[in-house]
Amino acid sequence: MQTPAFQLGRIWFKYRGYSPVPVLLFVLLMPVVFAPSPLVSLALIVLILASEAIRIWAVGYAGSVTRTRGDAVNSLVCAGPFRYVRNPLYIANVTMYVSWSVLFGVGPYAALAALFFAVQYSLIVRYEEGILTETFGEAYAAYQQKVPRWLPRLTPAVPGSEHVFDLPAALRSERSTFLAMLLTAAAYWLKNKALS
Repeated sequence: MQTPAFQLGRIWFKYRGYSPVPVLLFVLLMPVVFAPSPLVSLALIVLILASEAIRIWAVGYAGSVTRTRGDAVNSLVCAGPFRYVRNPLYIANVTMYVSWSVLFGVGPYAALAALFFAVQYSLIVRYEEGILTETFGEAYAAYQQKVPRWLPRLTPAVPGSEHVFDLPAALRSERSTFLAMLLTAAAYWLKNKALS
């Protein structure tokens, strides 16, 4: 049954590529509340890069299907980070954008960014889980029982599927993310220059 949450998740899923734009604009336009120390800034940059590394790891196994907007899913990916948690891409995204918020010096607003993405991804995940249940039935139900939705396990929860990591394909798929990170870093630098 397609609930209102499922329908809303479908809409948000279709346009999810645009959702970081208002958050980044918000972060850029908000006044700077504090200046992170060099050590905190370095830690935040490491978190941002680690988040992107997780995205590359996940996309390297899942392929460009992570960029699609349709309902079709060809296979259930139980390899790489998907053996530890069901939504590694979304976890990486939240970590990345909240880290950017703090790095921009608008830390209190990071909670708003986290809330925005929590609402967005909870709806998208309801939609995706509905599609995966329809497509893979018992296989997906078994995967859901073993692999947590949001809090990664320290050890793999399921045996790996036949999917093979493809770094060149992951890097190609991540071009728009790299561009967004570059533009965000440039905006951060320009904002700092304007305030100094």
